[in-house]
Amino acid sequence: MQVPQVVTESLKKAGGIVKVRSIIPQTSRVSAMSAVFQSLSDPARLSVLYALSMTPLCVCVLKSMVKIADSKLSYHLDNLRLAGLVSRQREGKFIVYTITELGRALLTACKGIE
Repeated sequence: MQVPQVVTESLKKAGGIVKVRSIIPQTSRVSAMSAVFQSLSDPARLSVLYALSMTPLCVCVLKSMVKIADSKLSYHLDNLRLAGLVSRQREGKFIVYTITELGRALLTACKGIE
């Protein structure tokens, strides 16, 4: 295989192709990371995360903020929860959602995006 000289030199400095390949996570971890980024790809879910970054909220408040149907909001909240970006806790007859540290860290990482 022929590669550009700059790549050959860069690979050598990095420890070779085997060393570079060794930092690629296992398939299960890459799949989990992919699920998180897919979860962040929806504007409604991002809006929910931003709202939760300020304070824990119940579904009724989130619904009025995001302005989507109950079933869609439920779907989006489950998606965020399964991706580890939000958690939920029952408070009497209400379910209150809170952003996780992972969710907060990812929103922080996105601050420079315009």
